[in-house]
Amino acid sequence: SSPKPALAVGEEGTTVSLTVPKSKSVVVLGANGGTGRECVNSLLKAGRKCVATSRTGVIDVIESGVQSQDLVKPGVADVTSFETLDTLLSEPDIGAVIFAASASTKGGDAVAVDKLGVLNAAKACIQNNIPRLVIVSSGTVTRPDSAVYKLLNFVGKGIMEAKIQGEDAVREMYTQADCRNKGLGYTVIRPGGLTTGESGGASILELNQGDNKSGRLSRADVAELCVNCLDYASTFDTTFECYETMTAKPVESVGLSNIMKSTDPTAFVSGKERTGNSWSELFEGLEKDC
Repeated sequence: SSPKPALAVGEEGTTVSLTVPKSKSVVVLGANGGTGRECVNSLLKAGRKCVATSRTGVIDVIESGVQSQDLVKPGVADVTSFETLDTLLSEPDIGAVIFAASASTKGGDAVAVDKLGVLNAAKACIQNNIPRLVIVSSGTVTRPDSAVYKLLNFVGKGIMEAKIQGEDAVREMYTQADCRNKGLGYTVIRPGGLTTGESGGASILELNQGDNKSGRLSRADVAELCVNCLDYASTFDTTFECYETMTAKPVESVGLSNIMKSTDPTAFVSGKERTGNSWSELFEGLEKDC
């Protein structure tokens, strides 16, 4: 059954929904990237209308004819330019934005995309009263002591540092009373090591909060989390890590485990794990950031 819209008290005692109606369009920023493409696929699978964007407006899955244009349309958005985001999000009927962009040689460096680009998206969402912003970040992003952080930050030329600075600033922006009154919120998703392949669904995943566990999961499952979280108030204003349960390891040892493609989950328990046979069960009990 479809989740019931969860309500909160907003301005002057009015109620606001903390979920995103299926009738609203969802914008995907970075739709030509690996995770962005999967987000487009997941939205269409869920029957949601999608605005797939890139800096040029040329979208691979549309150009190739892979996706029907009934539910998906192309859009122009450069996350390093607030103006392009503001113009795009001023369109009526947009219910959410999925930030799946990341630093690239053509699109901008880590600070420009993963920090300032995220801030541009948050500012444009708040300014245009977009109910939900979903940000694809990274596991271990708060753990500069870990081998995974050090490797990714080095290879990505400061990308982990940029991601956590972007995350922190977005969380601060959404603490404004005006955001809660209007029912504007965010979800920060921190995937472990990304793999290719089909989505395994909610039942194979574990969520955690505290950034002390990680593992691996497919880009398709990251996309499923991005899309399905829109249906649940339990994900409103939350930050969580995600990985396949069978790949779970403490942050200190997850790098080697991922390289070896290990499937013997750790005995370590953080106390913040979430598992379930459905998206509703998986998301239930997540702790709010504020």
